[in-house]
Amino acid sequence: MKKRPILYNAGLLLLIASAYWSSHGCRRGGGGGMARAADSSGQELPGPRAVAVDTRFELARLRAGFETRIFSDTERWAAPRPPPELFELVHYAAPLGANAAYVTPPVEGTHRPALIWIAGGFDWNIGSWTPGPRENDQSAMTFHHPDLVLMKPSLRGSNENPGRNECFLGEVDDVLSALAYLKSRADVDPDRIYLGGHSTGATMALLVAASSADFRAVFAFGPVSDPRNYGDISCLPPSTEGLEARLRSPIEFVHEIRTPTFLIEGATAGNAVSCQQLMNRRGSAPLQFLKVAGGDHFNVIAPGSEVVLQAILRDVGPEPKLDITVAAIAERFAGQ
Repeated sequence: MKKRPILYNAGLLLLIASAYWSSHGCRRGGGGGMARAADSSGQELPGPRAVAVDTRFELARLRAGFETRIFSDTERWAAPRPPPELFELVHYAAPLGANAAYVTPPVEGTHRPALIWIAGGFDWNIGSWTPGPRENDQSAMTFHHPDLVLMKPSLRGSNENPGRNECFLGEVDDVLSALAYLKSRADVDPDRIYLGGHSTGATMALLVAASSADFRAVFAFGPVSDPRNYGDISCLPPSTEGLEARLRSPIEFVHEIRTPTFLIEGATAGNAVSCQQLMNRRGSAPLQFLKVAGGDHFNVIAPGSEVVLQAILRDVGPEPKLDITVAAIAERFAGQ
């Protein structure tokens, strides 16, 4: 994503039965049944994957039976193969089939924490492995650390992935499928998997957090309370009403979040107003708003990510305990 005007950036588990997916799941993504495919190396790609619905969450229950009429088609391009020392290009099983992702190469004998990072923008593509300038580094490469597994998934309708973009709806299931993929890896500690994102990726992260309590913590850099706030450039038309709008709006469900969640944003030229709106509606949800004086929507990413990384690496107890303060971010921000 390039720097643009700020509104651009913005308890039981019930397994969905196979019959539901044959009659609803594929139609929801904009396509019929999907045959198994192979990637360029001939390796068979995973087929559709049913997701679990955490019935404790209203958003998860409502989404499970809802079929959207809103789609956003974006330019398609195959995910480039990254340098092998940085990432593997993998395909993880998602509700509509195989989605591409970059993941830190496995290290035998390790049991590391992991972070799923959702890039900003409205196309949900795989992103890049090239760091940007410190004042606007949206690459998430700060989190590329030997003691952390970093996963950068692309979502439905992007890259070579099946389906169509659903603009903050079905993509939530894709993120939960990426979580299932990480839990299956021998080098990942399944109890220490975190979720983060910037701008629209942060908005998506909040919707995931309001649908599941399976992440250890969530880090949302500059989300909005309602994607209609992005204006005419949003994938969600500002005129959208009813359930189509409600299911995509974190502010409607933020009070249900059960995972420690950190909202991080600059105090100026950013989405701080949306962050405060979310705080006002959080109820007893474990949200914190770290508003960095003098920062904006872009230049807080690097210092904030550095503080979050160190907090993740120190978070080793049975329960999450993350020491993340606005003072620590401000100190790094002031020194950049």
